[in-house]
Amino acid sequence: MLGDERVSRAYAHNADFWIGIIRDRLDPYQTLLTDPALLDLIGDCTGLRILDAGCGEGYLARELISRGAAHVHGVDTCEQFIAAARSHPDSQSGTTTFDHADVAQLPLTDHSVDLVVANRLPNGIADPGRRFHEFARVLQPSGRLILLSMHPCFYGDRAERVSASATDLSVDSYFGVRSVEQNFNVAGRVSPVPSVQRFFSLETYIGMITAAGFAVTGLREPHPTPEQRQQNPWWNQNFVRPLFLLLECRLSWVHDSP
Repeated sequence: MLGDERVSRAYAHNADFWIGIIRDRLDPYQTLLTDPALLDLIGDCTGLRILDAGCGEGYLARELISRGAAHVHGVDTCEQFIAAARSHPDSQSGTTTFDHADVAQLPLTDHSVDLVVANRLPNGIADPGRRFHEFARVLQPSGRLILLSMHPCFYGDRAERVSASATDLSVDSYFGVRSVEQNFNVAGRVSPVPSVQRFFSLETYIGMITAAGFAVTGLREPHPTPEQRQQNPWWNQNFVRPLFLLLECRLSWVHDSP
């Protein structure tokens, strides 16, 4: 099995669940919050060659092609996701390529993409920093890495509905390595098995990124606006602490050069 076995096995068991959630557009966190923030940070992608790291069933790749990307290469450890991405009626073989592969061992040549996007890609377990070295390897010197993740400082079991408190996350848990295993309930649909996610402190997470040669050049924390909260009270019950971290990174050695 590719990737970290516990993470990959959970995604394999939950594949049909997630494919349905994405294609039926049932996740408001994705459709109303993280996708708009992610696409805004990506900006104009006309003519770009893009790696979609942890592409799932390919929805982001299709969106980026519709926005003018020259080619999107999707990679995922879940075979069911790759099969769904390849067979989607809007998938275009000339502009999208989907590979069953590990983001820590990418099937791409050096400096072959202009942009790497990792959209809610779970942290690795066995060698969590290796993927960032791979991202640096395949990226053009002038390219960007964009990472959307669950917030390492606040995310925990049922974090979207349980507010943070002083007893919520111990110092040992935060500065150690913690796992969150939980079934997801989206619009009344419950995942067959618990997902497995690994979290590190913000210090450790940023350290893995910078150790691969990146500098963080932008940081956002996608959250509902006051207008969204006023128009839809659902947010007040389902976004009670910061949930997402969105980073833009560039290769630091490029900017350090004379």
